[in-house]
Amino acid sequence: MMAPGHQVVGFTFGVGAVTLIPAFEVVTIHPFQMILFFVFILLGSLLPDIDTPTSTLGHKFWRGLITIFTIAFLCYLFVPHYLDTYRDELKVFVMLLLPILIMIRGHRKMTHSFVFIGVLIGYSYILEQTLQVPRVLLDGLVIGVISHLFADYLTKKGIPLFYPLSKKHLQFLFTFRTGSSSEKVIVYGLVLWNVWFLTQSIL
Repeated sequence: MMAPGHQVVGFTFGVGAVTLIPAFEVVTIHPFQMILFFVFILLGSLLPDIDTPTSTLGHKFWRGLITIFTIAFLCYLFVPHYLDTYRDELKVFVMLLLPILIMIRGHRKMTHSFVFIGVLIGYSYILEQTLQVPRVLLDGLVIGVISHLFADYLTKKGIPLFYPLSKKHLQFLFTFRTGSSSEKVIVYGLVLWNVWFLTQSIL
C-alpha cells in the first residue's frame, strides 16, 4: 500500500482504539494528548517502510541518519571534547539504533514481521522508563505499525509475518495490488467512513 493509504488505515485503527478500548479513554479526555496520539499513529503507520530508502519515511530516515553521522564525524575531527560531553547520550542513541539497522535487510522482511512489533514494544518500555514518554503515545506508535502490517497483509505481495523463522509471504484471502484502483477505492471508502463516524460522534 502507498504511504497515504497507510496513514488512512492507521488513522482508522486509531479511531477504533479510542472508541473501543477502555485503556485509551484518557486520550479523549485530554485534547492535546489525543492529537499527539494520532501523530504517533501516523508516524507508526509509515515506520516499517524505513527499510526502503525511496519510501516517504525511509528517505527522511536515511538522510537524517547520514547527517547525524556526518556531524558526529566532524566533531570527532575538530572538537572531540563535545563527544566526551555527550558520551552517555550517544551510547543510548547507538544502542537504540543498532538493532533497527540490523533488522533492515530489504523491503518487507524483518520490519514487516511479528519480531519488529516485539522489538518496538520492548523499545517502548525502555523509552517509557528512561525518558518518561507517556505510554499512550508509544501505544499509538505500535498501533500505527500494526495498521501498516495489516494493510500490506491485504496486498498481493503479502508480508513475512514469521520472518526470520519463515521467509514465506502471507496474504489475506482477498488481495489487491499496491497503487491499484482497488486500493484507492478502499482508501477513499475509509476516509468517508472516518468523516461520517467522527461527525456522528461529535453530534
